[in-house]
Amino acid sequence: MRVKGMVQVSGATYRVVRVGMGLYDVVRLLDDAPVGRFRTVPHTVVETTNLDPELMNQVVRAAIQGAKTSWVGRISLA
Repeated sequence: MRVKGMVQVSGATYRVVRVGMGLYDVVRLLDDAPVGRFRTVPHTVVETTNLDPELMNQVVRAAIQGAKTSWVGRISLA
């Protein structure tokens, strides 16, 4: 497990933790609650989420755009 960084979306801060190759857990800092998991290999996919799906997509997008993942040009998150 390796913390890749923090992202802020809609007034909340989330910790992005790499748990495997191209696999990341997202934890809300306010209550240290796991809110979801996403994968970037072979393409970006949200695997699980306790958040509204659109909010989770925003968190994933912010993580990738903020270079909090090991992404190297293989994303297509609509």
